[in-house]
Amino acid sequence: MLAGVLSTLPTYAEPAKNDSSIWISNTYQTDFGGSRYLAFLELAPRTKNDNSDFSQIIVRPLLGYKLTKQLQLWAGYTWQGEYNDKTDFEQATNDIMEQLQWIDDWTSQLNFQYRFRLEQRFFADEGDVGHRMRHRVRFMYSIPETKAYLIAIDELFVYFNSIDQGPRSHSVQTGINQNRSYIGVGYKLMPQLNVDTGYQFQYVNNYGAADLYNHIWMTNINVNF
Repeated sequence: MLAGVLSTLPTYAEPAKNDSSIWISNTYQTDFGGSRYLAFLELAPRTKNDNSDFSQIIVRPLLGYKLTKQLQLWAGYTWQGEYNDKTDFEQATNDIMEQLQWIDDWTSQLNFQYRFRLEQRFFADEGDVGHRMRHRVRFMYSIPETKAYLIAIDELFVYFNSIDQGPRSHSVQTGINQNRSYIGVGYKLMPQLNVDTGYQFQYVNNYGAADLYNHIWMTNINVNF
């Protein structure tokens, strides 16, 4: 999927920027003892500049509801704290978001998840709102007779509107914003806790400025109770 996405994008004379990062995602989810109601919290610190600088932290609380065993509806908020040593987190972005999620066991070993997310993005340095779609597919294969599993995720980000002037003109334009592809290996430490880690490639389309190729070591720590 990623190769097809990249082949459709325009090319520019300015070469892409390569970086490497470490991302850690801590998630906490509950269905309140088997009810249809759901709650979720993600805390996710990230680095940049070849892992030498702290980049941002994501704080994402959501509330959800199970329409069926497979289908869930969610709504919530994201605080994306962009850090630098001059302004601290003054450039944080605030997102309102809505989400549809489908979770299905295709076989006893293979779990499939589809997630469709809409975001209304409020920027600290821009009066206009960015409207973005996120489309994610996730496959998890449980290795028979073990507590280990393999995981693969691909997520495409698309903006529905453009900001043509100011500091967001290179990052908010109608069309493909970025793509993330992840492959990793995980382990179910206990029924309520699993951890996976692996490589994620992030492509960011910067609309005429240098695009970003980010090589990320990603670790997900997931708690369900």
